[in-house]
Amino acid sequence: MSETVRSAAIWPRPWAGPPQAGGAVVVEAGRVTAVEAGAPSGDLLLVPGLVNAHDHGRGLLPLAMGAPDGPLEAWLWDLWRTPATDPYLTALVAFGRMALSGVTTVVHNHLPQGPDMVAEAKAVARAARDVGLRLAFVAPVLDRNLAGYDGGAAVEAALAARDWQAIRAAQAQPPVEEQIAAVREVAGAIDGPGIVTQFGPPGPQWLSEAGWQAVGEAAAGGWRSHVHLLETRLQRDWLDAECPEGAAAFFARAGLLNERLTVAHGVFLRRDEIAALADAGATLALNTSSNLRLASGVADGAALAAAGIRLGVGLDGMALDDESDMLREVRLTAMLLGPRRFDTPGLSREAVLRAAFSDGRVAFDGAAAPGLVAGAEADTIGLSLSAFAGDRVDDAPETLAALALGRWRREAVREVRVAGRRIVAEGLLTGIDLPAAEAELTAQARADRTEAPPPGWIAQARAARVRAASGGR
Repeated sequence: MSETVRSAAIWPRPWAGPPQAGGAVVVEAGRVTAVEAGAPSGDLLLVPGLVNAHDHGRGLLPLAMGAPDGPLEAWLWDLWRTPATDPYLTALVAFGRMALSGVTTVVHNHLPQGPDMVAEAKAVARAARDVGLRLAFVAPVLDRNLAGYDGGAAVEAALAARDWQAIRAAQAQPPVEEQIAAVREVAGAIDGPGIVTQFGPPGPQWLSEAGWQAVGEAAAGGWRSHVHLLETRLQRDWLDAECPEGAAAFFARAGLLNERLTVAHGVFLRRDEIAALADAGATLALNTSSNLRLASGVADGAALAAAGIRLGVGLDGMALDDESDMLREVRLTAMLLGPRRFDTPGLSREAVLRAAFSDGRVAFDGAAAPGLVAGAEADTIGLSLSAFAGDRVDDAPETLAALALGRWRREAVREVRVAGRRIVAEGLLTGIDLPAAEAELTAQARADRTEAPPPGWIAQARAARVRAASGGR
């Protein structure tokens, strides 16, 4: 049975041409069978679904638990304040908020709450299915530097022996071989239509050389890997000392420098590293809001454009105002990483749109999304033109494009479809009651905070890490 979705305008491939007035998208069995011309009908601008190429499923937001924005290395200690909540509910809230801004696919870097990765993965997968999103579940593998890039020396020196042992016990990880086996078990438990598992060493500094070799060998059979890379200046300093040849050489010696590698952030990548990653076919997921909020800076748009590296766009669970607004993230990325003045290069608007609507999908399953074309999966967003373009003086393609890139936002999203399934209708989620889920998640977090307040040594550990990062001042 087919369905015809009529519109006021269609933007089939936002990175490759202007919108067109009127028309309809015909959907059958979860795929687009035709994109038809026609007179404008209704109020919707139809665009392809968005890909959130890097996220952490933060249903419970850091600000809400007293973790202020600031440099990553201090902020990570603030995350020790995170109350225990139901993994399903946590992911459900995060995914629901994403869907309301037009996200149809998410690459979820999981933050474990306990030792049972398989059970948590099943809960996250169930949440993705209930909301209706495609999901890449990125499972962490890590074994070092969890208390600081110095092996935790600065924190250990600042704490009482009892408190340091508490940190060591809380951060203890199974052997890497067991972690890799757990990733395989996760894949066996959740992989299927619309869900795929990936290896996720959190970053070069958080996994030993032997661990990287083991992940490289395990991923050689065709697995994708997703890694945080050079988000901060301190991470740049660490990598320069550990592997002066640079990031690409680091991944090459682990056997991971290939088209199945996605790296996130890349704020402090050098031009030669960007070029080498591009030559290998790797993907870089940009996280502009997060990098601003965590005081890292802005990725080098000019260098990215020059290298032609494949890009995605991610919310990282840290969008401006905590609104999970993927449309605004696209606008912000285009503005901050785009050309400045008339004589300064940067990422073109088209490059950012390609990242958000098409190439970011590679970080999910290795294939770019083709847009709203015959044969493509029917992932669509219906944006209300009256919500962001009600004052337009004409329906010329250039007018609609300018208004979209200048104004579109989550509040304009009226409907979202994934493989033809309507997961947002009239601006509301169809599969879950998001306000009820948010209320329950907050109640769980408050109850846990009352029963188990954060340990007193968090502030001491945080201060020690800040002093070390500041050269002891």
